[in-house]
This record gives sequence, C-alpha cells and structure tokens, in this order.
Amino acid sequence: MVTRAVTELSPGMVLAEDVLTPGGRFLMPRGTVLDVGHLKSLLAWNLAEVRVAGEASPCPDAPAAAAPDAAQGRPDVLEAAEAAVRERFACCILAASPCDVLFRLALDREVRRRLAEGVPAGEGGEDRSWRMIESEPGHLAMDALLRDEPQLVSPPEVYLRISAVLGDPASTVEDAAESIKHDPSLAAKLLRLVNSSYYARTMRAMRGRFPAKIDSLSRAVTVVGARQLATLALGVSVLPLFQDIPQNWVNMRLFWEHSVGCAAAAQALAEATGLVNPETAFVAGLLHDIGRIIAFKQAPAHMAAAMRRAEAEGCPLYLAEREVLGFDHAALGGHLLQKWQFPANLEKMVRYHHDLDEPFIIDEPAVVHLADVVATAMGWGGSGNRRLPAVDPAAWAALGLTGEALAALVPGMEDRLADTMRSFFPDHQGPL
Repeated sequence: MVTRAVTELSPGMVLAEDVLTPGGRFLMPRGTVLDVGHLKSLLAWNLAEVRVAGEASPCPDAPAAAAPDAAQGRPDVLEAAEAAVRERFACCILAASPCDVLFRLALDREVRRRLAEGVPAGEGGEDRSWRMIESEPGHLAMDALLRDEPQLVSPPEVYLRISAVLGDPASTVEDAAESIKHDPSLAAKLLRLVNSSYYARTMRAMRGRFPAKIDSLSRAVTVVGARQLATLALGVSVLPLFQDIPQNWVNMRLFWEHSVGCAAAAQALAEATGLVNPETAFVAGLLHDIGRIIAFKQAPAHMAAAMRRAEAEGCPLYLAEREVLGFDHAALGGHLLQKWQFPANLEKMVRYHHDLDEPFIIDEPAVVHLADVVATAMGWGGSGNRRLPAVDPAAWAALGLTGEALAALVPGMEDRLADTMRSFFPDHQGPL
C-alpha cells in the first residue's frame, strides 16, 4: 500500500483505503479499480493524494481488493472468506460495476462474520436433506400449485380491508387505522416498524406535535401517510401465510432475513433514485421471493431437483427453476399477487425482478432486481440460492447510480435491515 498523488494515478490501480471528500463525505470505497471516470472525479474534488495498492489489478475480471482491516494477521480467515465470496459471485463479471464494489463490501462483511463466529461457518444454515430426493419431475402449472393450498386461494381478510383503503382516494387517517387495528399482531408489527430508526428523521421533523414514541395507528398514519402505511400493511399481512416450511428445506429465519434485506435495499434505492415510492419498494422487496416459498411447500421434489441442478451447474437458482418447473419463483409470486389483485406496480416488481426484458418500463422492477443482487451479495440471510444473479445492464443503467453511490447506501441498508428484523422478530439480537 502506497500513497500516490492524484495526478500520478492511472486506470487499473486499486484504492487501498476509502476516499473521502475534503468535507469528510464518502466518495469511493476501498477496493475500487480506478477507471478514467474515477480519475476525473478525484481531480474534480481537488484531492491531493490517495492510498493505492501500488500495482494495477492483475486480472480485469478479478479485482484484487485490499485485505479488510479485520483480517490483518489472519490469512486463514481471509482465504476462507474470499473463497466463499468468490463462489457467491461466480456468475458475475467482477470488473463490471456494481459487482466490483459489492465484492469488496461482501468480502469485508464475510471476514467480520467469520471472526465474530470464531470458526469458518458453513453457508446458508440448511441441512440440505433435499439432496435425498432423486427424481426430476416434469413441468407444473402455476394455477395448480395455488389451487392445492387453501390459504392461497384468497388473500387474508385484513388484506381486503386494506385494499379498500388503498382503492379509495377519499380515505382518511381513521379509515386507514380502522382497516388495520382489528389484527393485533399486524398492528404491533407496524408500530414497531414505524418506531424504528428509519422513521426517526420524520418524527424529529414533527417534534412538538407527537411524542418520541408512536403508540397508536392513527399517529402512525399521520407520520408515514395513510396510503404508505396501508401499503406496508399489505406486505406484512401476508407473512403469516408462509411460516411453516420444514427447516430441512430452508431456514425460515434466514429466508425472512434475506427478504427483509431486499426490502431495506429496495427502499433505500427508491429514495436515492426517486423511481418508485419507498414503501411500495419495501413491500415488493419483502415479497419478491414468496413464489419460492410456495414452490418449497407445494412442489418439494421439483425444488430439490432445481437446487441440485443449480449446485451442479453453478448457476443462480431461478435459472434452474425455469428448467425444472417451467417457470421461476418470480413469475409464480407475481401470478399470486395478480390473483389477489395486488396493486399492478407491486405485482410487476415481483414478477419481473429476474426478467427485465418483459416489462415495457423497467424502472420499478429494476429497483427490486438490484436490491436482490445487493442482499445476495452481502449474504443477508438466504432463500436457497447460493449464487449472485448477474446484474442486468439495462436495470443498472435505469437506476442511474455509480458503484460508489451504491456503496455509500449499503451501510444504511444494513442498519435498516437490523431495525426491521427487530420489528418483525422482537427476540432478534445483534448483527445479522
């Protein structure tokens, strides 16, 4: 690691430390492989010097990120962590943005996780007894899967009440609160969510009008907004339907951690880009994998075959699902939301987050697509998928972000994930 004047930098050099603006704001993350655009940005900020690894990255498809500080003196941990992260990123071009930045962030987190646990922990938390199912059955029909599960034929009762509020432009604060309060568990989850640090900024702005703690649904509606709270309630009201998957298939706590991680990432991306309402993005992220839960529950032999195929071929699970089931979990989840008459933009964001060639306007599903990429890259929980899906270039372009801008959002996403997990699972403790 050496110090170089900014005027002496050249494309291919790797940042050895995070770069801050003269005012102390985050600019570029450690591990960035510098290109011409990065160099122009550094010069524009009038920075004198930065710390770099000293050599150009030896392979354009494998940026050599500097070892995380936590791994200093522990080459065994660093080696194991890097092997795990490289396997996770095996389907991505590491030199392409945003995979280069996400790889560095994921490696840093994996090192910290392994050091905190004391041993190189295994991936995912499943015992993988799905390997014992040998058959690879034929394709299925989505409607047949939904017909065989009575809970999925019609949406929860509370959903119907919430939908009535969403569909009525004249609905009031009291109407929104009334639609939720008859479900005490749902009301409690929403109040915990609104009292999380994410909404602290809004509550500070309203200081003097409301107490520090929001203790009623009507106050929550006023802070968050009637339609926004109702949209959040749509997603949260669905969660109890998907809690009874056998643990030998997928660890449900890890599944919801991944879903909440995707929701937190989608909400942050929506705020940063302005492409979709943040609460809508949160719910779409929360529900983006519900089709996979349906498939685990209703078609275990098919999912076992898909997971074996994904592992053997080294591909993301959604591609194996298409081969084995005839459709992927995104299409199945979107089909369910369409049958339930969810708002069309929510249904589209779930249905197309792995298939961005289909929708006429990709901005909304692009938010969930990238959020899923971030959650998978960072190892936030797990839904049975072990490999990061490739970033769709059109989705990345639609969001208009740089790798550095995305990296700056990730710590806030992680904080939001921890807060939301505590909202949904009050016994949750510590880092995820």
